[in-house]
Amino acid sequence: MSISVPKGLSKEASLGRYKEKCMRVNENRSRATRGSASDIAQVLGVSKAAVSYALNGKPGISDETRRSIIELARAYGIEVPERATNMHTIPSLVGLVLADLSNPFYQELGVAVAEVARSHNLNTLLAHTGDRPKDLLSTVQTMTQHGVNGIILTATQDGDASVARLLRNANLPYVQVSRKMPTVRAAFVGIDNKNAAKDMALHMVSHGYKKIALAIGPRSSSASNERHVGYLEGLIESGLSTPTEWIVRTDLGTGGGYNAAKHFRSLKRGLPEAILCGSDAIAFGIIEDFNAHGISVPDDVAVGGFDGVTPAVWPGFSLTTIVQPIRAMADQAVVQLENLMRNERVKQTGIVCPYELHIGNSCRCQPI
Repeated sequence: MSISVPKGLSKEASLGRYKEKCMRVNENRSRATRGSASDIAQVLGVSKAAVSYALNGKPGISDETRRSIIELARAYGIEVPERATNMHTIPSLVGLVLADLSNPFYQELGVAVAEVARSHNLNTLLAHTGDRPKDLLSTVQTMTQHGVNGIILTATQDGDASVARLLRNANLPYVQVSRKMPTVRAAFVGIDNKNAAKDMALHMVSHGYKKIALAIGPRSSSASNERHVGYLEGLIESGLSTPTEWIVRTDLGTGGGYNAAKHFRSLKRGLPEAILCGSDAIAFGIIEDFNAHGISVPDDVAVGGFDGVTPAVWPGFSLTTIVQPIRAMADQAVVQLENLMRNERVKQTGIVCPYELHIGNSCRCQPI
């Protein structure tokens, strides 16, 4: 090896400088080999959180970013856990939070989501809140602590964004189904509740009914509030008004229907001609209570439901109702959540699925 000697330096001094330079180069190479998560983040221009997600097999980043992080980590000599490279082959865990399992709609939705999730190689952790806001928050907290990779929510509360804040802070993707937090911009799958309810109201009016009552779900439910508005719009458009005492807010299960029926039976002005319900479960509860007290549906009072769940079996009876496409909603919810878990864009304005007005004989129609 020959070393050129700069003017004014002895050969020994030049050799010393060369050795010092070689040591710095080797030191830098060694440091690079022992790179940290911070080094990876700086080199790739990503956050430290993104590096953590990639190396721990967590969702929240794109596949391309994940591959780049893993490749650089290996180049730095950082051990990459198996779960980081197998996250698409090992089933992920998704949470499913249902509002109230006493309502058959949530039972059927829960089964549909679990089946669709399984077909996507996803496992489902299911919980229900009984429509209690406090239980909703604690349920979501528990799911985040148990390592779910995403959550499907059907129990969000109108006007309460605390759950959204919790999920955002945990960087956990989620999709709202049927209900939504109106003040939060997030993925949503449901139907046009307002227009569906309006269609039902106009159908009842077409029978000539003028005394029409409402039995709606809780104010905490955005879906119930939209149905309330739709029913009223249909009645107002038809030139009808509904007394305040004929508008009942109740639970979405059959127990809510029993309570509504008891209220209607207690009114001094007598029973309405028809009752528009915020769920099929409410309708079933009203019908069962009325039957127990000698009030015939539809001969004495017509009843309309909402949801299109598998009805209780009464010979010769079928419920007029709005049918929600439960399986299609489950399909869309799982696909949306999977996209979010891969950090892909989703339609945050919401996916609106088509509904159907099913004609039974509970309104005095001949079933179609």
